[in-house]
Amino acid sequence: MVEVNDFKKLDIFNVFSEKQLAELAEITETKTFEKGAHVYERGKRADQIFVVTKGVVSLNRFQPGEKIGISFEKREKGEFFGTACFMKPQEYTLTGVCMEDSEVLAVDADKLLNLCEADPDLGYKFLKEVAKVYFERYKIAKRQIHEMVKAPTIITALPG
Repeated sequence: MVEVNDFKKLDIFNVFSEKQLAELAEITETKTFEKGAHVYERGKRADQIFVVTKGVVSLNRFQPGEKIGISFEKREKGEFFGTACFMKPQEYTLTGVCMEDSEVLAVDADKLLNLCEADPDLGYKFLKEVAKVYFERYKIAKRQIHEMVKAPTIITALPG
């Protein structure tokens, strides 16, 4: 369990009431990781949602047997990751890798979903913050697709 003041240090939790923060604190723990450690693995059950309090976590995709993956995005202090716990099949789609020594708040996903059902206001506020994560991903993907299609590609075929 963490303290309510741990949440107050992060802007994303400013929307919650004191009572809601106390409820969140009961289902949250602080975890520390060394550089290179995995917070979670792709394909595992998404049983926690995380917020970085110190360090940087890269969200990567590894192919089986590879030690180096493709980095899709990074999360820094005050940012959510591991939000797959809200969507079926509740499975992490990337691997969270610490780029430096890091500390995160780990919220129990099942208990959070129960809290969201019991307190729709808390659920609305929480999911609104999670929606910001996905909207940002959407904007990045849209920008990347635009960059790919706006650059003309000339393909020439050589005889023979």
